[in-house]
Amino acid sequence: TMLAGARVALEISQQDALKDFITGEFLAPTPDVSDEDLWDYVTANTMTIYHPTSTCAIGPVVDARLRVHGVRGLRVVDASVMPSIVRGNTNAPVIMIAEKAADMIRQDATAAVTDVAATA
Repeated sequence: TMLAGARVALEISQQDALKDFITGEFLAPTPDVSDEDLWDYVTANTMTIYHPTSTCAIGPVVDARLRVHGVRGLRVVDASVMPSIVRGNTNAPVIMIAEKAADMIRQDATAAVTDVAATA
């Protein structure tokens, strides 16, 4: 959890090996801070790193070809289709999803044209 992670970060920041690197006033709480005060600190001092993800609700919204269930002609091509969000930057995985989606859209369009030609 965020609270547990903050506790670990506080513990690490107190190690002798970091004393030369943490200069000036260290604004984080002391290691004996209460969970409630630490949570207040965490919520006041955290923010997005500008890689928000997922335009869809939690749960399976799309099929294996990224088509939205129950909506014809609509696909989702963003981090919403990931089973779980990566811990790092989401840019590269979403580009890969978009490349794969482009291939699927191209395949589906080609198959539709082939089907129309076969019935003509």
